[in-house]
Amino acid sequence: MTTILIALHVLAAVLFIGPVTFAVSTFHVQALNARGGDPRAAGAAQVLHKLSSTYGVLAALVPLLGVSVMFTNPAYWSQGQFHVALALAVIAWIILLVLIIPRQKKMMGSLGLLDAADHDPETDTLADGEWVKTKKQLSMFGGIFSLLWLIMFVLMYV
Repeated sequence: MTTILIALHVLAAVLFIGPVTFAVSTFHVQALNARGGDPRAAGAAQVLHKLSSTYGVLAALVPLLGVSVMFTNPAYWSQGQFHVALALAVIAWIILLVLIIPRQKKMMGSLGLLDAADHDPETDTLADGEWVKTKKQLSMFGGIFSLLWLIMFVLMYV
C-alpha cells in the first residue's frame, strides 16, 4: 500500500505542482501584455489564471497523499524532513490561495476577462496605478511559492 501511495503522491506532484508553478510564474507577464492590447496574451492570461486556481486547489492532494504515506509506515514519523516538507506545503498552498490567486483575479477583472458570475466589480479591479505594484507582488509571491516547492523536493528526494 505504501508503494501505491508514494506513486500517487509523486504523480500528483508532477501533474498539479508543475503546471501551477509555471502558471504562477508567467501569469503576471501575460496579464500586463493583455493590458497593452495583445489578444494572445489575454487568452494566455485566462488559461494561466484557470490553471492557477483549479490546479492550485487540486495541489492539496500532494501533502494529503504525503500524510497518507506517513500513516502507512511509522518509520516516516521519525524523520523530520517529512514534517518540514508538509509544513512548507501548507505555507505554499496558503500563499497561493490567499496572496496569488486574489491578485490574479483582480488583474483578470480589470481586463474584463472574468465570467460574470465570478466578477465583483467593487473588489475584482485594479486602479491604473496598482498594475505595476501588483505585477511585482505576483512575481515575488510566485518566486516564494516556487522556492518552497523546490525546497520540499530537496527534502523529499535527495
